[in-house]
Amino acid sequence: MVKDQRILVGISGSFCNHAAVLKQLRHLAKHNTLTFVLSEHVFESSTRFMKREELSAQLQELSDQPIIHTIVEAEQIGPSNAYDVMLAAPCTATQCAKLVHGIYDDPMTLAMKAMLRNQKSIVIGFASNDALGISGANMFRLCAMKYIYVIPFAQDAPFQKALSVVALWEECEETIAKALRHEQHQPLLREVYHE
Repeated sequence: MVKDQRILVGISGSFCNHAAVLKQLRHLAKHNTLTFVLSEHVFESSTRFMKREELSAQLQELSDQPIIHTIVEAEQIGPSNAYDVMLAAPCTATQCAKLVHGIYDDPMTLAMKAMLRNQKSIVIGFASNDALGISGANMFRLCAMKYIYVIPFAQDAPFQKALSVVALWEECEETIAKALRHEQHQPLLREVYHE
């Protein structure tokens, strides 16, 4: 169990995964202090999965900290050094590419840069329809970076979306616990297919 940690939670697209991630966040919030940093698209967008106001309201129920959603707000993360670990979930192919190539042009990637600057662990939950395609190069480069730990993942629909990969969100807390000890939760690649 992860307890008494100050967890910075970055949430990017893959809107269809937000409900599953929220379930894990509710569990983490019982014993830890959560602060949320949202990509601009997530903060501004309502989708068929959830209205933006609904997501913000659910996140605010889990934290007494304001949601970080601008570059100016995210710039304070590095100097404050206020977090023990970061959870990036879901983390899309776009966020992976930006981090690998040093592009910090939105609140979430700037937050990730700040955590790396402070030598703090980042736990990444991949969610991408193209993870086994061209986007995979960036995803696997992240797997090899110092301070980066990955929630185990699997193909979620191999016959409908052959290149798609999603983190096994129920492995979130265990991955964080091990990342705090600088260990990668294993096995990383899982076979979870039910149809």
